[in-house]
Amino acid sequence: MNAQLPLIIECRCNDMDYRKDNPNFPYTPQEIIREAVRAWEAGASIFHWHAREPNSGKWVNDAELYLEVIQGIREKTDLIVDPTLGYVATQGSVEKRVAHILTAKAEPALGVDMVPLEFGSFNVDFWNPKAKQFETSDQVYSNSRAHIQELLKILNQHSIFVSCACWDIGQIRTARCFQEMGLLSRNTFWELVFTGEIMPTGILPTLPNLQAALDSIPSGQPWLVMCWNGDVMPLASWAITLGGHVGIGLGDYPYTRFGKPHNGQLVEKVVDMAHTLGREVATPTQAREILKIEARSEASISKVEATV
Repeated sequence: MNAQLPLIIECRCNDMDYRKDNPNFPYTPQEIIREAVRAWEAGASIFHWHAREPNSGKWVNDAELYLEVIQGIREKTDLIVDPTLGYVATQGSVEKRVAHILTAKAEPALGVDMVPLEFGSFNVDFWNPKAKQFETSDQVYSNSRAHIQELLKILNQHSIFVSCACWDIGQIRTARCFQEMGLLSRNTFWELVFTGEIMPTGILPTLPNLQAALDSIPSGQPWLVMCWNGDVMPLASWAITLGGHVGIGLGDYPYTRFGKPHNGQLVEKVVDMAHTLGREVATPTQAREILKIEARSEASISKVEATV
């Protein structure tokens, strides 16, 4: 990968729940749209989020909440729209995982640009380093290969770009098997999921581990680092210099060492790092070109503008 390619920054808005640590963490559609605008103004080109019950913040898979956010993002930005495929809120159900995606896709003025798909099952129990105990010991995200296959068939049928969210080397290898099967496009985006101390399921965020992951993906394909429940900044510096891309946001980590930042301020820190290291930052249009994501039609853009 050419290290001089513009850097794609994905804002990871609200995956986990860090509102107790930072009041800028968004629940409501309008709060999520606010964070999307902040991230876009700061330099993000992709926006990833989960729908939340507006009062409690509980994960929900309400299509109307997703549509409201997509509408707001389309009206105010040209971000690449990248909603979740459901995760815990739709455990084990292919139909529920894609319901909001297909609902948005049916609205030409809205749609989605890409969705992330994990390529394996994993444990999601949190580790308490002080007590030296797991907070729970039976939490499993079940994502069988049969389940993945059915999801890919539906996403392919509707021409939706799929990024590979891989939590370990085995998931990268599994994704490549699906490429060999013809179910996963060769044109994908490898999103490498590193994890912090309280989530020992993912890849430990070290430079040798990053290199091992890069050795496992096809040469020349675009890749991104993120750090779930951990600080992505060291990984970001390596990704910027090695030609990769970066995901950051309050959904992954509260970043309290910076006070109480909003998502836009976190994106700004990656932008500043990129400029310091001599790399330009991609606009959404450039990100679409790098990832080979189809540009939105003028008709779709006009329909959104007509509602503003």
